[in-house]
Amino acid sequence: MKNEIKDLVSRAKAELINTINFVVGTLRMQGLTKKVAIALALIAFISDRASVKNISETFNLDYNNLLKALEEVEKAWTNYLDKLRELIKGPVVIIIDDTFDHKEYARARNRASGQGNYIMCQAHKRFESGVQLLTIAIYDLNTKKAYMIGAFPYATREMYERGMVKEFQTKIQMASALMKLREKFQVMRVVFDSWYWSSELVTDKVVSELKSNRRVLRVKSIQGTHDEVEGHLHVGDLPPGSYLVDLTLKDKVITVKLFVEEYKDYGRRNLYTTDLSLSKEEVEETWRIRWEIEKFHRDIKALGLQDTSFFKRVRLQGYVLLFVMLVNAVRELLASLNLRSVEELLRFVERHLGGIVGLMKIFKLR
Repeated sequence: MKNEIKDLVSRAKAELINTINFVVGTLRMQGLTKKVAIALALIAFISDRASVKNISETFNLDYNNLLKALEEVEKAWTNYLDKLRELIKGPVVIIIDDTFDHKEYARARNRASGQGNYIMCQAHKRFESGVQLLTIAIYDLNTKKAYMIGAFPYATREMYERGMVKEFQTKIQMASALMKLREKFQVMRVVFDSWYWSSELVTDKVVSELKSNRRVLRVKSIQGTHDEVEGHLHVGDLPPGSYLVDLTLKDKVITVKLFVEEYKDYGRRNLYTTDLSLSKEEVEETWRIRWEIEKFHRDIKALGLQDTSFFKRVRLQGYVLLFVMLVNAVRELLASLNLRSVEELLRFVERHLGGIVGLMKIFKLR
């Protein structure tokens, strides 16, 4: 048993060095020193809080210099995408979603509306300050592996239209700009939920869901069980089945393939695709792939994303993108060490690798 633990610890050290150096290498491309790059890459393994202040104290680094380093991390995103592109050779599904990053202990807590939003937290039963994040992930259809590739603070449309924020875009604007990822990857489909109905996003190769109150112009049953119907029906009026449906999208009309299904566990689903060649099974499988990004939301928060906040957008963005890189690295560790969760990995590091002090020795920082 002791030999098994010893072998596991030895392998863990080697795997940790490989995965963390992948992140360190990306950071150093932006001119960061080796010590600063390693310190940032190890932020999630520091006990208590994954904050910049904690990094500066643990690694004896200047706090203000670390804040400036985060501004360079934002610029590293393109380099990181290029590195991922070398790993992902085949067809992919792009997943677009959003999450709320609580900032309960942030020093900017009472000014959070200047950076993001307030939300009614169902867990804590109160309004809490935080930052809205648009999240992007890629699912490799060949390897069946998912990678988080971006998380970006955005403003709600109401805040944007009222002029409350200047540096932030709405999530639709940001998601539309990120569709340029099609140029870097072999994108087979893009999947997102019903909130993203927009002419900027609902283009070709999209899989999503329609709300039940969405009005339709024309409906034709694919199975032939219903005659073609014109008029302003609601999607919720349609019985389970497969349809070709005409919908308005700003000043134009588009045709989508709609699959209405009643599920025992999930209730009614109104899944649609703009790719009329897709089967019901392909659409349902793509919708299941969308769940991968929810796992990323869980893991990135378990790593400590919510432990700090910033007055400047560029630093906030750098901090968030740092965790995007880290969550992919940690997932590689989980798979290679056969661990089940981020929490289990953090306990393993603390118990068998000596915590942050042990990691500093591994990376020759002391």
